[in-house]
Amino acid sequence: MEKKPVIQVFALGGTIAMTPGDRSGVTPTLSAAELVRAVPDLVEMAEFRAETLVQKGSANLTCDLISDLCNRAEASDADAVIVTQGTDSMEETSFLASLVYKGDRPLIFTGAMRTPNQPGADGPANLLDAVRAALSAPAGSVSLVMNGEVHDPWCVAKEHTSTLQAFSSEQGPVAVVSEGHVYWRRAARKGHGLKATSLAPVALVGAVLDDDGRMLDMLPSLGYKAVVIEAYGAGHLSELWACKAEKLAAEMPVILASRTRGGRVFEATYGYKGAEIDLIARGLVPAGGLRGRKARLLLSLLLVSDKANWKQTFTAVGKSV
Repeated sequence: MEKKPVIQVFALGGTIAMTPGDRSGVTPTLSAAELVRAVPDLVEMAEFRAETLVQKGSANLTCDLISDLCNRAEASDADAVIVTQGTDSMEETSFLASLVYKGDRPLIFTGAMRTPNQPGADGPANLLDAVRAALSAPAGSVSLVMNGEVHDPWCVAKEHTSTLQAFSSEQGPVAVVSEGHVYWRRAARKGHGLKATSLAPVALVGAVLDDDGRMLDMLPSLGYKAVVIEAYGAGHLSELWACKAEKLAAEMPVILASRTRGGRVFEATYGYKGAEIDLIARGLVPAGGLRGRKARLLLSLLLVSDKANWKQTFTAVGKSV
């Protein structure tokens, strides 16, 4: 009899684990073992180890928890590891995991947009697809699986509050699940193995019309060590913000990201005051194709693990997206 692969499931809570409580609304109560038992087809595919680490909404997840999760995944002798959690922060937690994970088995994140008590609950299907992806994903890769698609955490974003097709990537998914099979379009990205003892305090500030930039003035006194600015379009700020950003860049790292939903920050097209050529000359570092919230996580890790070379590493990584 052929030996089945072993899958480790870590549950962190989220919509996939929500049930109605005594009070109004739903809360995360289902354990990892209960999530696995809710999908009978899984027992035909693999043997499962199920462990509930926390039962929380995903806004409460932390760097320490994701670092511990990656350590557990690296120490596991299972053939693959699946993480179930809330979707609200999954694009960030999976990205953070891809930065720090250095294991040699696939690490897959999944969740649900509908609670188990709702008609058409998607949690069981997503977990089943996550297992399918885990059994064929490249060794050491980190992926996010939702709604029949496998996404690169570096590129994926939650774009809708409720639809099942809430997650999308500008470049499209790295794989799709169809008729029970996983069709890989390109290889899933492997973990980078950065050291994650903590996150340096990095602010994320968005440029908006006719704002005087007082938040930028306050950042040093609030204890922030760096800032990511989500600028207009391809990387543009008002002249007022440009002057304030230049002053900040003399004190701390300042990353130039875009507030748009896709595309790269420009580096050599627009030359007016406050445009990308001017801002880079003032000391701002372009984020490449990284969205602001992911640029924040990368910079936060670099400032505690590779502070001397943060700019070189950030620039190289930004160009890879």
